[in-house]
Amino acid sequence: MLSISFLFSLNEIINMKNNQKNDNKKENLFWADQLAEQIIERAKKEGVIANIKCQQTPSGGKHIGNLNDVARAYFPYKSILEKGEKATFVHTTDDRDPLKDIPKKLPDLEGEWHNTSELKDITPFLGMPLCRIPDPFGCCNSWSEHFTKVWMDGVTALGMNPKLYSVNDLYLQGKFEPYIKMVFEKRKEVGAIIAKFQKTKSKNYIPFDAICSRCGRLANVDDFNMEEKTVHFICGGKAIKKKKSEGCGEEAWVPWSEGKLQWRFEWPALWGIFHTTFEPFGKDHAEGSWPSGQEIARKIYNIEPPIPFVYEFFLANGEKMSASVGNVYIVQDMLKIMEPEIFLYFYTKRPGRQRNLDLKNIYFLVDDFEHAERVYFGIEEENEKEKKSLSRMYEAAMQKIPEKPPIRIPYQFAAVVAQLGKADNAIELLKRTGHIKEDITEEDIESIKMRLWLAKNWVETFAPENKIEVNDKVPEEIKEKTKPFHGALFELADHLDKKMTEEQLYALFFEICEKRGIKTKDFFRAAYQILISKDSGPRLAPFILALGKERVRKIFQQL
Repeated sequence: MLSISFLFSLNEIINMKNNQKNDNKKENLFWADQLAEQIIERAKKEGVIANIKCQQTPSGGKHIGNLNDVARAYFPYKSILEKGEKATFVHTTDDRDPLKDIPKKLPDLEGEWHNTSELKDITPFLGMPLCRIPDPFGCCNSWSEHFTKVWMDGVTALGMNPKLYSVNDLYLQGKFEPYIKMVFEKRKEVGAIIAKFQKTKSKNYIPFDAICSRCGRLANVDDFNMEEKTVHFICGGKAIKKKKSEGCGEEAWVPWSEGKLQWRFEWPALWGIFHTTFEPFGKDHAEGSWPSGQEIARKIYNIEPPIPFVYEFFLANGEKMSASVGNVYIVQDMLKIMEPEIFLYFYTKRPGRQRNLDLKNIYFLVDDFEHAERVYFGIEEENEKEKKSLSRMYEAAMQKIPEKPPIRIPYQFAAVVAQLGKADNAIELLKRTGHIKEDITEEDIESIKMRLWLAKNWVETFAPENKIEVNDKVPEEIKEKTKPFHGALFELADHLDKKMTEEQLYALFFEICEKRGIKTKDFFRAAYQILISKDSGPRLAPFILALGKERVRKIFQQL
């Protein structure tokens, strides 16, 4: 195991190598633009069209941390196309990998989660290729087909559209045969490499697994026949995630198409199949798979490894996500609380640093994105360097750049408004508060309704403490508790029959507090306690306008 300090230095070395040319020229460039230039340069040098590759294993509901693989590939690919150059963007699904563990919960095709314990027992399929395990929901041809579809539905919903390839299909089509042949032909070199990187393996180890013709599980290979293109195995069980799957004892020869290269050899073989120019990967692969992959690519397959890009994983709510633990979120979960472009914007930022997706306070990400949008359209000012950076991040996240700034109701306020009535009523309410104009288009109305729906989902799912229940009848204990401020609030009630803007209402708050010699923070606390039984809440002036001044006036007049 490499030390943490070595991991960070490796990450820095790889990324510094990617950024070493024309530093002054690229100082203001988006990281994906820097990578795009290097990818274009290498592709031209090799006389090929650049290939950008990413991949995932459909082992269940793949969480949003895994989306790093696709997003870190997509942004450079998009930049290449914007520069007028050609590129291909492919995504392989590792559907011939074995089922290594049983997740605590699994998503159906609509992205709704179900406890695995409620589904048909999956235990008998441990160790079998994912493409040969039945779909636990019974709606697709296999486990891998189901969870690949769930995954790709999320990917395409974000506007990323790589061409999907099944690794199982590639084996059946013979695409891996040249690489399998090289592994067997160079057995001595293969043994030396595998022993160097995996101390538990002997120099005679064959990095190829057969699919047992009786039980369907993967089994270690102990011999091969080059002329007949077959391998020999004895199904004695195989170590999977520090456990061992059951073997059935079958002994047989099977064709190469009924097996698979082990990961350290399969990954670089895929580089060869697609002539990959660039592929991002997490720092876990930087420890072993990438160093060994480079050596295997050059010494066994006679190909040059792709340009690498190591990204950091991120946390959700301060915790590492784990399918086996069950604290995972898929793209579909995120698209129930924020628009696709806002979620994708999260991936444009600082790929080399660990970040936390704070779902309880998701409005910070929303506000960050909307600031970038306003900077892009020249509504808000930033220095030239920051403006370029924010504008490129905004462009990368958008599926289509709008001709004019979209109407974005502040997320926290939308969460409040969404709790006060139905969508059509909310539109009228927003007109009353001045957040939208009377002549708003139908398209804008639908966008606003979506924002209201998303914000309401957020409150119900991740921020129940933001739920609001208005005290149309003020509880007696709160009346008693807020007695010192009744005069101020009653005075405020007397003014609420006048037409006022948000700014005028705030001015009135401060005027009343100054005249009566009370602290504004105490005045605000008392108002929140009377209105919603909390010490704090939404910004008071727009909240009063949203509730309706007459409704608020009647509440205060109960004091």
